[in-house]
Amino acid sequence: MSSQDRDSGFTMIELLVTISLLGIMMAIAVGGWTSWAKASRQSGTARELLSVMRQAQVRAVTEGRPICVSFRVVENDYTLYRGTCDDTAKVRVIGPVVSDSKDVKLTAPSFTGPAGSSTGVTFNARGTAWPGSVRLTRTGSSKSYTLTVEGLTGRVSLS
Repeated sequence: MSSQDRDSGFTMIELLVTISLLGIMMAIAVGGWTSWAKASRQSGTARELLSVMRQAQVRAVTEGRPICVSFRVVENDYTLYRGTCDDTAKVRVIGPVVSDSKDVKLTAPSFTGPAGSSTGVTFNARGTAWPGSVRLTRTGSSKSYTLTVEGLTGRVSLS
């Protein structure tokens, strides 16, 4: 066998080492991607809920009647109602809407209405709201997002 024939290809050991290194790099990349995807779902859910609450405020002003966004922690969902959250005759508009991610949880909804503490926020026809907040947490992470509603302006913010 001439030296030119041996130099024209790769040895089995070179191929195994290369494939092993690629496998290790892929394992590292998949682990990082999974963590990033979970964090992205949590922030996406927080932004979606922020949008829903802002739309509820706009709907209350446009329709000239109160709109309630009610949160259920155990079921991990929210529902939009026409009427105040403490009104037994409120009418469901949308929901219940459940988060796409099983890792993201609604926690500690606490809003102050005329009758006391509530797990939902009511946006009034003037644009004001029941002040309070709701948190979004993720299983296996210390990161949480808090949606805060100001009473006087009805402004919804995400922190």
